[in-house]
Amino acid sequence: MNILKNPTTVKLLAVQIIKACDGYISLELSEKQFRELLFHYASQHGTKLFSSKGINPTIVNKIGKKRMD
Repeated sequence: MNILKNPTTVKLLAVQIIKACDGYISLELSEKQFRELLFHYASQHGTKLFSSKGINPTIVNKIGKKRMD
């Protein structure tokens, strides 16, 4: 699975999260790998992932409601 660890834009970050979610659902990623990737995004790319109201609205719109749950 080709998932970027350091996406340059918010939209690219959303695409990478979609790939990770789909990989986890299709059992290509383990739960540990999935968590580590999300923790990496949160710690290293927090300004892209989060806003003052919680999760960045662009991320929420791109990944969709089901993936957010």
